[in-house]
Formats: sequence, C-alpha cells, structure tokens
Amino acid sequence: MTGQDSDAYRALLELRAAYARAIDYGQWEEYAQLFTTDTEVVYPRETLNGRQAVYEYGRDRVEYEYSMHTAQMPELEIDGNTASGEWYMLVFYIATDGTQGHVLGSYTDEYRRVDGSWKFDRMVATVAHDTGGYHKLSP
Repeated sequence: MTGQDSDAYRALLELRAAYARAIDYGQWEEYAQLFTTDTEVVYPRETLNGRQAVYEYGRDRVEYEYSMHTAQMPELEIDGNTASGEWYMLVFYIATDGTQGHVLGSYTDEYRRVDGSWKFDRMVATVAHDTGGYHKLSP
C-alpha cells in the first residue's frame, strides 16, 4: 500500500467511526456532513437521495434512547479519489419505545474524496437479523 493509500485507508476508517458516533449521539448535522451532496443511502425500509434527505431522516426518524453502532473487518479498495468498502455491522440499541435488541448486518459503501475529505457517496445498510424488530426488514 502506498503512503497515499494508507492515508486514505485511515481516513475511511475514521469516516465510518464518525458515522457511528454521530448516530449514537444524535448529532444529525455532523452525520449529514459525512455524505456527498448527491449521496444515495439505502436503508432497509427507505432510500435517501441527497445530503438534506440524510439529515432529515436522522433528525426525524431515528429514535434511539441508547445505541452503539459498530463496524468491523473492513475490506477497502482505494482508487485515487474514489473507494469502495464492505463492513460487518453490529448494533446494540434501546429504542425510545422501549424496544431493545441488536442488529447483525453489513454496510456496502462507495466513497468519494471531496475537497480533500472522504465522504460517503453511496451506502447500502443491510440488516440480516434484528432481535428486537426495530429495524424492520421490509415496509
């Protein structure tokens, strides 16, 4: 791995960590800034188009009393100012309605470097199992 690739690799790890922290702490403005302006985010029940839609989704629809989002075992491919990645996902949560559980799944990401910063350009969050049913697998 070249020096530039290792810098990008580290930046992508930090981007994924910032995503988890922003959701866990309800920091929706910071959350939205992690995405490109024309991003596409595919969650189990909804597809979001654009950074503003991402912000509104977090602010208006994500309702955790407590959550801990984690992502492990990244497989990242870096090609200049674009990259892609696959991650395992594990989330522990208590929803505001009292529902408790954990989620097993994965993230499939496409990234783009914009003005020197890596952003999510496209994200697909796949929920394979949710013990509490909060993250319904279909509408």
